[in-house]
Parts: sequence; structure tokens; C-alpha cells
Amino acid sequence: MDFVSIISLIATVIGLLAFSIIAAKHKRNRYQKFLFLLFIFSLAYNALLSFLATSGLLLDYPHFYRTASPFLYCIPIALYLLAKAIGKNQNSPSRSDYALFLIPLLHMAELTPFYFQNSAVKLEHLGNLTTNPDIMVFDKVSLISSNWHYLFQLSLGALLMTLTFFKTLKYRKNPGGNSRKRKLIWINWISLFLGFCFAILVLLLLVDPANLNIYVYGAFLITMALLIVFLGLFLEPHVLYGTLHSENIKKRMPAKGETNANLSAQDRDFRSLIEAYFESEQAYLEPSFRQADLASHLNVSRNTLSAMINGSYKMNFNQLLNEKRIDYALKNLDDTKWKHLSLEGIAREVGFKSRTTFNKAFKLKTGSTPSKYRTAQILE
Repeated sequence: MDFVSIISLIATVIGLLAFSIIAAKHKRNRYQKFLFLLFIFSLAYNALLSFLATSGLLLDYPHFYRTASPFLYCIPIALYLLAKAIGKNQNSPSRSDYALFLIPLLHMAELTPFYFQNSAVKLEHLGNLTTNPDIMVFDKVSLISSNWHYLFQLSLGALLMTLTFFKTLKYRKNPGGNSRKRKLIWINWISLFLGFCFAILVLLLLVDPANLNIYVYGAFLITMALLIVFLGLFLEPHVLYGTLHSENIKKRMPAKGETNANLSAQDRDFRSLIEAYFESEQAYLEPSFRQADLASHLNVSRNTLSAMINGSYKMNFNQLLNEKRIDYALKNLDDTKWKHLSLEGIAREVGFKSRTTFNKAFKLKTGSTPSKYRTAQILE
């Protein structure tokens, strides 16, 4: 095996390992976790196909031919949508997000007739793969020639990574806690690196592709990108695991099943842990956020969480949640993005399903109704 094949194999193994860790351990809302998994899987699967192609093993497993092509579209799309989801605290895709998902799905539909061809047909397309890997670039197995697909995939990748880079710079300035900002910083650097890789490959396609081993260069850059991604994950393990707190803080957490008699001694540490959560994350601003979500994130039982909130805050979970949502609203009432919002709109922004509940919680916190409070701020 040559150097590119070895790098591709290493990247594939690391990618599958990280995918397993994220699937089993990562703590984030389901939509963001799905995007993260799609991004990692798309990178890892392209690394696997690069290994099969550059090592010549694709001739022994021809049914894998072209199966990675739709996932090359998914790499920039997933990272772009992940940055958007974290920046805007989304827990479901918007209509424009669905439009982006249609691109790889349409490409997969276009390739489906070829996928059902027998091995002999696919081997005929592969031809002299071992001596000319660029067959992977210039072959035509669907309505559109592969090199045009590569050009569109890489151009789209360069564009989306550029947008991701600038969007994450913007999102980092918004309130949301250190953990959120660190995730955005990680995506910011990864998008810069991937954008550079995609742009280089676009130039290679446009310059004089017939005289270049463009597939080898592409395989090398994509697999190196995967290794860089995981280097970033290892340097920022909270991104990989989705955890908020350092291990030494976590050790102070009461274990599941710990008796209420032991809780009072943990109150101070537990309160600091809760405050760190509400400072770092925004999932509690979703109307669907429940006590079980916080308990799962902190790795304690619901009963333990309830007892410790009662002990630390002298209130129940719902009261604490409402207070934290009002705190967030008070911090952002002057934000230019909220100027156009009605009070109902602000209530929805911070997770309240009705204005009545919002008004009660607001008055309990400030002694004034939201409308009077807002009017007083304007007069000041």
C-alpha cells in the first residue's frame, strides 16, 4: 500500500471510532447530534472509498463504486447546518435546510440505476484503476459526467465552508455561554481548513486535470481533512462527547441512586454545576425542555436532581427553569434582534408556550409586568 492508502485507512478507522463515541456518548439535542454524526460519517465513508480506490481493492469490491459520491455533498452541508443549528439553537431543520438535504438525495437517486448494475458492468467502468485512478473523476455512470459532479460538489463545499466560517464568527458574538462559543470556534477552524481543501481541488479540476493525478490529490486532501478534524476533537473533547464540565467537577456530582441524606453536603458544588449549565447551554430555551433532559445531561436520576434543586435553590425544577428563562430574557431585551419582537414573540424565544405564564414568571422575578418593564427601559 502507498502512503495515501495508509492515511486513508487510518482516517477511516479513526472516523468510525469517533462516530461510535458520538452515537453512544454525545449529549446534544437530536437534530444537532444527527448533523454531527452525518458530518463524521460522510468524512469517514469518503476516506474508506479513497482507501479502496488508491489501494486497488475497489476492483475486489466493485459494488462500493460511486457509493461515497452523495456523501461528498453531505460533508459541507452537514457542517454548515450544524453551525447554524448551534448558533440559532435549532432543534429541527428549517425549510431552507430541507432544500440542502435534497441535493445529496437527488444525486443518490440519479446514481440508483447504476447501483443495481452487476459487478461485471462496474468492473468495466473501473477499467485500469490501479494505473489510472483518475477514472474515478472522468467516468460517466449517470446522466451527468463525474467530473462535473466533482466540480459542483467541491464548489458547493468551498462556498458553504466560507459561509460557515463567517457565520460562526458572527454567532460567537451572540450570548450563549463559553461551551457554545468553544463549539463554534472548533467549527470555525474546521470550516476554514475544509474550505481551503475544497478550493484547491476546484482549481485542480479547472487548470489541467488531464495531466494531473487529481483523484490521488483529492483522496489525500480529504483524508488529511478527516485527521485534522479529529485532532481538533481530541483537543476539544467536550465537542466530541458534548460534555460541559471538566472531570474534576464531574467527580463532585452525586451518583445516580445517592440518598437524600447525602445531598446537603453537595449543595454548593451542585449549584455551581447547575449555574454552569445554564450559562453554557441554550437547550433550556426550548419549550420541550424537561427535567429529564437536565438530569440526563448531568448524569443523575430525576429524583436526585429534584432533591438537589430543592436543597440548593429552595424551589422546584419548573420554578428554577422559569427563572433562568426570565434571566435570559432580561439580558437580551436590548438586543437589536429582539427590538421587532412582540412580548408573545419574546416569550416564545425563551421557551414559554403562553404569554400568561411568561407574564407571571416575569413579574415574580422583577416585580413588574413585561410591558411596563419594557416601557420603562425605553423611557430611560
